[in-house]
Amino acid sequence: MARLTLSEVILENFMSYEYARVQLNRGLNLISGPNGAGKSSILLAISVATGQSYTERSRKLSDLIRRGKETARVTLVLNNTAVDGKRPVPIINSDLITVSRYLKKDGTYWFEINSKEASKFDVNRLFKSVGMNPDNMLIIMHQNMIEEFAITSPEEKLRMVEEAVGFLPYRNAIFDAEEKLSRILGEEEATTQLLSSAEQTLAYWKDLNDRHEEKKRLLERKSYLEREMVWAQVIKNEKAVASIEERMRLKSAQLEDLRRGIAEKKAAAEQLWSDYLAEKERLRALISAPEKLKERGISDERLDSIVRSYVDARVEEAVMRYRAGELDREIGDLKSGLEEAKVMLGEALRGAKGAGDRIQTTRTLMEISDEIRYVNAHLLSLGDVPEDAPSMFEAYKKTYQELKQKAAVVGENRKHLIEEIAERKRIWREVLERLVAEITPIYRDVLSRVGGTGEIRLSNMDDPEKAGIEVTVGFRGASPVLLDAYAQSGGERAVATMAFLLALQHQLKSPVRAVDEFDVHMDPFNREAMMRMLFSFMNENSDVQFIVITPSQLSAVGDFANIIFVQNVHGKSEVARAAAARA
Repeated sequence: MARLTLSEVILENFMSYEYARVQLNRGLNLISGPNGAGKSSILLAISVATGQSYTERSRKLSDLIRRGKETARVTLVLNNTAVDGKRPVPIINSDLITVSRYLKKDGTYWFEINSKEASKFDVNRLFKSVGMNPDNMLIIMHQNMIEEFAITSPEEKLRMVEEAVGFLPYRNAIFDAEEKLSRILGEEEATTQLLSSAEQTLAYWKDLNDRHEEKKRLLERKSYLEREMVWAQVIKNEKAVASIEERMRLKSAQLEDLRRGIAEKKAAAEQLWSDYLAEKERLRALISAPEKLKERGISDERLDSIVRSYVDARVEEAVMRYRAGELDREIGDLKSGLEEAKVMLGEALRGAKGAGDRIQTTRTLMEISDEIRYVNAHLLSLGDVPEDAPSMFEAYKKTYQELKQKAAVVGENRKHLIEEIAERKRIWREVLERLVAEITPIYRDVLSRVGGTGEIRLSNMDDPEKAGIEVTVGFRGASPVLLDAYAQSGGERAVATMAFLLALQHQLKSPVRAVDEFDVHMDPFNREAMMRMLFSFMNENSDVQFIVITPSQLSAVGDFANIIFVQNVHGKSEVARAAAARA
């Protein structure tokens, strides 16, 4: 695997350095020298060149420029040689990468990558691409950071560990999902509010639409009733005409019968009159013949009978004539009524001409009129209804359905996100639990070599915001307690912190790691023990570059370490190499 290596640090007018080139190798690089010689300035220079925020928080950048000079420069020379065809930084196609930072007295600065101006973002991206975040004290631990690490909260410790070992994406995945959930919940709340509002609006327009439909139905019914009324009038007039015509037919038939009866009575009367005259003549003849007295009596009786029949016939004829006159007058009246009825029928037909198709109805005009009054009253009770009520109802119905579907989708998304968050938390917990399970035995082993004991444990893992990593330590048989600024001495805190760092070394992603004067508070025994364990680690991990700054005299270092001595000569720091490390 190709690892980026810091080959050289070039300092020009930086702090106590006028000009110096510090050669660094893979494996362990020990920077040693007396206090005030400029050892820490080398690590500070690396931090400045990598854009570490720590350097900008702790002092003005212009204060890092050598006294009497206007410009300072720090350059890092990085080995980007390919291994198996892959470069550590594949976006830069060269074996060497130079990263420079120039500082001006007026406080301005700029970066260069391979002699081309670059932004701080570009520099940070370059180093973070190989897993090196100089702002993480587990990667670069400056002076006094041993104390700072001890007082750092468990939550912040865990975040530093996650970033240093490359686990931060697991936490970020949870936060990303929770952020999505927050947006989904906000969207769900907004959608619910919109849905509630849309439901109320829909109910309003539904009522108007129902009233509009009812009004439409009533208007159609009214139109039908008015057409029925027109045709009912026609039918009434038709019936009136038909009735008069039928009565005229009947009366005409009666009149014809009377006229025939009159003719018959008249003929009968005339015949009786003729019979009367003939019988009278015969009686006159009998009167002069006494011998025919008996016949004369019979003739008288017969004459009386004829007269009576004649009178009856004439009376009946006169009665019939009277009745015929009455019928004739009635027929005349009926004719007048028929004309009026036909006129009214004509008017009704003309009125029905534009009313539409004929309606056959048996209802009376009064019945139809009563229903029309009922419909009008119902229409009046509906009040004014907007004509666009149906279209508005359909529009809001569509909007409501869309919001309902959206609410269902959002609810389903919320459900899936909650499940996804739970799964991401489970994975996050598992990788951290495995990490702690792997580093705790190493931590205990390191402590056991200096007479200590301790434990590394996770806390509040149900809440990624509050989750932390707790480091406990105890010496001389004391029960382990939480590492902090008060429970242990400075040397004990340094030992515990270094034990924690050593336990993490196999997990760290950064190819370059550095620690400044971790042993300043340690007694000689602990210092020697920690150094030996550090050397042992470097023997096992020769592809990692470790920079250790110490003011102590070193023993049993071996020939694998690159030892750099720094001294201050007449106010100027100078660098010399004491031994060469393996390539």
